[in-house]
Amino acid sequence: MSKSTIEEEISRTGKLLQTTVGDSMEPMLKNRENIVVMEKAECILKKHDLPLYKRPNGQYILHRIIKVRKNDYIVCGDNRWKTETIPHEWVIACASGYYKNGNFISVDDKDHCKYLKTLGIRRKKLWIKSIIKRLFNEK
Repeated sequence: MSKSTIEEEISRTGKLLQTTVGDSMEPMLKNRENIVVMEKAECILKKHDLPLYKRPNGQYILHRIIKVRKNDYIVCGDNRWKTETIPHEWVIACASGYYKNGNFISVDDKDHCKYLKTLGIRRKKLWIKSIIKRLFNEK
């Protein structure tokens, strides 16, 4: 059996189940604990969507859209404060939901929507922590 790339699998089936790796989307998605349901992205995404994109270096990233612009998106991990600008063309798929403790949670779920309201505060706290860390590490 041959191993297909993420792009090939999405193109073939329109969907992909993928275990998350890394801590950039915590606390929503934990490193190697959650499975995300990805679906082919066929139109311009919207704020708070979770696109899977591929950087030119080949690295796959799943981060949240915080702003939609004409030719690109501003994205950021839920556990990060620094943003990244990515062109629409980098997007391969978009998360429609995820499995947590064996239960499927849609991105349209009411608890997920409540979680989205905490993101601005979370990002500000992370930014403040980074400033404090830099101030104390410089001494």
